[in-house]
Amino acid sequence: MSTPLVWLITGATAGFGLELAKVAAERGDRVIGTSRNPSSAAAIPGVTLARLNHNESLDCVKKDIDAIFATHGPIDIIVNNAAYVQTGTVEELTPEETMRQFQANVFGPVNVYRAVLPHLRAREVSEKEVEEGRFGRGALVTVGSIAAWFRMDSAAAYNAAKAALRQMTIGLAAEVAQFGVRHTLLEPGFYRTELLKPGANFGSTVGGTRIEAYREMNERMDEAFRWFHKNQLGDTRRGCELIYEIVTGTGVAEGRKLPEMVPLGGDAVTEIRRCAGRALDAVDEWEDVARLSDIPGAATGWTS
Repeated sequence: MSTPLVWLITGATAGFGLELAKVAAERGDRVIGTSRNPSSAAAIPGVTLARLNHNESLDCVKKDIDAIFATHGPIDIIVNNAAYVQTGTVEELTPEETMRQFQANVFGPVNVYRAVLPHLRAREVSEKEVEEGRFGRGALVTVGSIAAWFRMDSAAAYNAAKAALRQMTIGLAAEVAQFGVRHTLLEPGFYRTELLKPGANFGSTVGGTRIEAYREMNERMDEAFRWFHKNQLGDTRRGCELIYEIVTGTGVAEGRKLPEMVPLGGDAVTEIRRCAGRALDAVDEWEDVARLSDIPGAATGWTS
């Protein structure tokens, strides 16, 4: 691309966020990576670090986002990436632990979008540029997860949060399209990041809250997560190169539109297809019963 793009990437000091920031900077784009404590974070070549903690109030998030736009000017691509995994059964998790999981994985990312959208809508771009350009007035990139589709024992809060983020951002995408703001939902499988590293982006129930009745399930899943860390299928570097190409329409994505949703990784393709198939199987099995409650002659109902 002739003109370097400007990226804003949350959670840019580790995992997908860090690697994507490196990839974008290496391709010649300008990158602003956010961190809760940028002064204590390690320097990233070609990346400017800025303060943003999406777990704070919306007013605080807006203040930080406003400062970023005031300093760096228009931003082309906003990547919502920061997240963590909370384990523990639904009964074991405290309301506070459950709320923290949704705050970090749903409410916080949505507040980032609430804070950036006024800046994107106000961007001075001609309607022709909006119609013809890949980004319009800006592109929102949500890093979701295949966890939104399937069940993992002792991780229902994480699954539910990613499912909520999926539906919230799909709805947001339809709402902001009228302003020339694009959105894509990335749903990666499991990559060799630090996401599952105990004590890093991985939260387990606090001491004393585990219930004996769930001990066997918890021990099995704890062991599975310990093994899975560093044995994931996905190559993080290659995954972020693909994200860059998907978002910018280069490389393997050249000539293709910015997708509404795209799985990332062979395990994502397999699991999403399997889970969608199971839902369709259930619809087919119970369709005759489900239709018994319809009012004869009434409208067919809501369609997306």
